[in-house]
Amino acid sequence: MKGKIKMASLKLLPEVKMLSVIVVIMFIVAGIAGAQQNSANQNQNQNDQKGKNLVSENSQKTDTVKKQTAGRSILGEFAPKFAELNDDVLFGEVWSREQELSAKHRSMITVSALISGGNFEQLVPHLKKAKENGITKTEIAEIITHLAFYTGWPKAWSAFNIAKEIYNDGNDLSAKIETSSANYVRLAKIRVD
Repeated sequence: MKGKIKMASLKLLPEVKMLSVIVVIMFIVAGIAGAQQNSANQNQNQNDQKGKNLVSENSQKTDTVKKQTAGRSILGEFAPKFAELNDDVLFGEVWSREQELSAKHRSMITVSALISGGNFEQLVPHLKKAKENGITKTEIAEIITHLAFYTGWPKAWSAFNIAKEIYNDGNDLSAKIETSSANYVRLAKIRVD
């Protein structure tokens, strides 16, 4: 076997793969956020008034963020505390911290984590939000393509089917996902009975 290179196949647990993808994305985003922060600090040092205007604009932007009510709408009666944490803490406090990490970068991380975990039902609203937060069709295609090599081809394929509908302004996608989820629950119940 002279001249041939043997490649050892390393099989990782799905949780390890997902964690490694999230860590890589966090490093990338931290680098982007750090570069943005350095740039902002340089601009502020050059012109303090310009920095004050940026803070004022960010405050106004945070005030106009649409209040999330999906938790209360969907699970409010069944799981009120979970709904409260979803709407007030996750989407109310964490997502509004745009000075620390932009909504676009939060969307990149969230979409990547959902794809990694195979959480396609939650991927639908988060891809819609990613589009609203400025992630382009080209960027989402590149993100999913990149993730395919870390999370698995089938997960990427499933994510592409959802992203294609959302980025081509498909309005019936939520109904398709809800029907699919209902069928899955029905099948799971049949298997248990």
